[in-house]
Amino acid sequence: MSMRLFLSIAVLSGCGVATIDDRAVESDPTPVTETVRAADPSTMVDLVQRAPTVVGIEADCPRVERIATAADIIHERWFGGCSLSDGTEVLGVLERRDDAEGAWITGTDFRLIQRGETVFGLDGAIELTEVDALWLMDISASVCGTASWPCSEGMLGMDLTTTIYPSTGFPDDYDTTVSGAIATDRATTTIDGAWSVNTEFCSIEPTEGTMSVRQGDLHAIALDGRLACDACAAWEVQGQPMPSLCGLNW
Repeated sequence: MSMRLFLSIAVLSGCGVATIDDRAVESDPTPVTETVRAADPSTMVDLVQRAPTVVGIEADCPRVERIATAADIIHERWFGGCSLSDGTEVLGVLERRDDAEGAWITGTDFRLIQRGETVFGLDGAIELTEVDALWLMDISASVCGTASWPCSEGMLGMDLTTTIYPSTGFPDDYDTTVSGAIATDRATTTIDGAWSVNTEFCSIEPTEGTMSVRQGDLHAIALDGRLACDACAAWEVQGQPMPSLCGLNW
């Protein structure tokens, strides 16, 4: 599948005379590995579209207020202040809507707490808008407890704009662009990327694409799952080639 969407990246040249081996020792791949986990659109689409399953609610907890009653619209507000059957405390408020034009979800101090530890958290909003075969997803939220980001790593802050095309091919065959910033307990990172997914050719990484990640240094990775489906990516830091990054969690 050829790239239908294209987003160029600028790679800045490095300074100094360090050798590739020296730079490999000095360079930390964490900005890239964290960003790959955060930028994959599948997790956030799943949360917006399948919130009851992802969060794991029960019939009487949280308390659900139905705002819309039309058969083709889901609009409801969840209220915490209760406990699930396994003792998990539910706190805060979550609101979600799903209709023909798209879907959104918001959280206000919404938390699931097990034995004093947060296992799911959502603050802010995630909106998924559909225009013909294009999905536009705007994320301005802090979240944890998803398949890609456990709460043991703290809340993941995201200010991201994502496109997915064609939406009819998601999650098996689509192109995506991602731009914006993520924030962890450790640092803030900016991202610009575009890649293609086709699980017929490779189910463990994108078939092709690029990603630019800045956290102090500028990191760039090139994806080639169509040619080598090995969960590895070519990696540069400040324009200097590094050893390939492998085991990326797409």
